[in-house]
Amino acid sequence: MFSYIFVHLFKSGKDKMENELHRIDNHTLNDVLNRSNEVDPKLYDRYLLNKAIDEPAYTILIMMYSFLIILGTLGNLLVIVAVFRKPAMRSPRNLFIVNLAVADLLLCTVTMPLTLMEILTKYFPLGNNPFVCKTIGILQATSTYVSTISITAIALDRYQVIVYPTRENLQLFGAALILLIIWLIAVMLAMPLFIYRHLLHHDLPGMDEAIPSLDFCIENWPIEHGRAYYSIFSLIFQYTLPIIIVSAAYYRISYKLRYRFQAGFVSAEDNLQKNRRQELRGRRLQRTNLLLSSIAIIFCISWLPLNLFNLIADLSPDSNKFSSQPMKVCYAICHMMGMSSACSNPILYGCLNENFWKEFKDILCIEKDGDDVGRPSQRNSNFYALIPKCVENIRGTVQL
Repeated sequence: MFSYIFVHLFKSGKDKMENELHRIDNHTLNDVLNRSNEVDPKLYDRYLLNKAIDEPAYTILIMMYSFLIILGTLGNLLVIVAVFRKPAMRSPRNLFIVNLAVADLLLCTVTMPLTLMEILTKYFPLGNNPFVCKTIGILQATSTYVSTISITAIALDRYQVIVYPTRENLQLFGAALILLIIWLIAVMLAMPLFIYRHLLHHDLPGMDEAIPSLDFCIENWPIEHGRAYYSIFSLIFQYTLPIIIVSAAYYRISYKLRYRFQAGFVSAEDNLQKNRRQELRGRRLQRTNLLLSSIAIIFCISWLPLNLFNLIADLSPDSNKFSSQPMKVCYAICHMMGMSSACSNPILYGCLNENFWKEFKDILCIEKDGDDVGRPSQRNSNFYALIPKCVENIRGTVQL
């Protein structure tokens, strides 16, 4: 009966409906006719094109997501290549940054495209594939959890190194074991989305070949307000707990570095070399404090809107109002803010790290030469001299 009513709601052909429903009692027929008058004339076209959002928002969202996907993919690939192209960069602690880059790469190549697909479409466009429906949910959640847990692990690792420098250093096997635990925890936290996501399939033979069937990938929780409970759970373990740990660890690191700087202060009577060394340590301290503060602040700002939106939407007694086009666009903006962390992490953990920054410049063939200012011929010769180096870098990267 669902498919029968659905067909006539979108065709709105009352004469044809009366002929085909002559066996249905008058009460049912009048109900169908009354409901057909309430249907948005554009609704059939939206289902026919499978577009949940009209122009120009449709195109704008595609362009914005595409920009984030490309930027984040290139940035995180650069981090991964920078570590694996040189043995000296393959330290246990750099593996945490690589793991973060891999998780963010999944956010850019898997989570963002799939979420954009769900935002822009009226129904599930990948057909009657229940396993695909379930897999999409757990992939999206797992990559998000791995990213945030990796940020937390990096903060705790730096806390251990700086605050307790006399303890035994982390070895390669220990780092690999921690990374395995991170992925297992992320999969366990995301598993409810695999269990409780289901595909609803509806055949619509009356639509001819236009819309032969409809598929909806939904979450079907066994208890009332199950989705709201999981949103609260995610808010705690994906946002609140990580931001508390990261902020506390970096505050303690900053305090420890400041204490060491003050303890090592030299007087004006000491020689010039010691004063310059102290000044250099002061600049490094300021840079470190800026980096640590930026990580905590950007993490907090990026993920807060999305978590609040999900919580409010799931706790709202009227969930239908969150399926309107304006609310879908609002959700897309909140989601893009959260996904922007996948673009900022390569900058925070890579470009502000001297070793990574040197590798980035080497991979991208960026060199500084202050002696050739004002000498075009020298600049041109330097440019052409970089070409073999770039080819060699690319060749070495491909061999890896």
